[in-house]
Amino acid sequence: MIKVNLSGKGRKKSGMGVKIVLPTSFTPVLLVLIILGFGAGGYSWYDSLTSQSADLDTQKTVAEAQKAALEKVIKADEVYEARKKVLEERVKVIEGLQKNQVSPVLALDQLAEAVSKTNYVWLSTLDQKDAVLTMNGIGTSLNAIADFYSNLEATGYFKNLDLGPSADASGNWTFSLKCEFAPPRFAAPVVRTEAGGN
Repeated sequence: MIKVNLSGKGRKKSGMGVKIVLPTSFTPVLLVLIILGFGAGGYSWYDSLTSQSADLDTQKTVAEAQKAALEKVIKADEVYEARKKVLEERVKVIEGLQKNQVSPVLALDQLAEAVSKTNYVWLSTLDQKDAVLTMNGIGTSLNAIADFYSNLEATGYFKNLDLGPSADASGNWTFSLKCEFAPPRFAAPVVRTEAGGN
């Protein structure tokens, strides 16, 4: 006898909670595939790291070569800078010597001009040591000696004038004077013209 259940009670619904049952022999194969996948991924990662390491080694070698070349350039630059500094010091010394060099011709020229502008003053001795001039002379009066002193100052070449004691000797006054000869900083060159020239 056939029974038909029309009420639907006790009927299993199909399609819900489908359960796949694998054979028990498939599990080891799946584990082997997972292990092989991890191995392949690990090898790929290791190969990538090895390649990166090789690239980094190459970059390191290139960088070291560049560093060695730059060190040579830096050493050459240091040598150049040291030579440049020595040469600059020499130039400064030479310029200082030239600036402080006293031209005897210029000193005598300026002194002669100051004497020629002064009436009744004559020089009897003149000594020069570096830039310091020491002179002795005779003047007919103290005013004439004072005029000579003023004329020396007016040239702009004689500095730190030190007029020594003056003494009356047989109607004339003897004097001694010490000064420093230094051309003015921005003086234009002195151009002398001969009197009576064309």
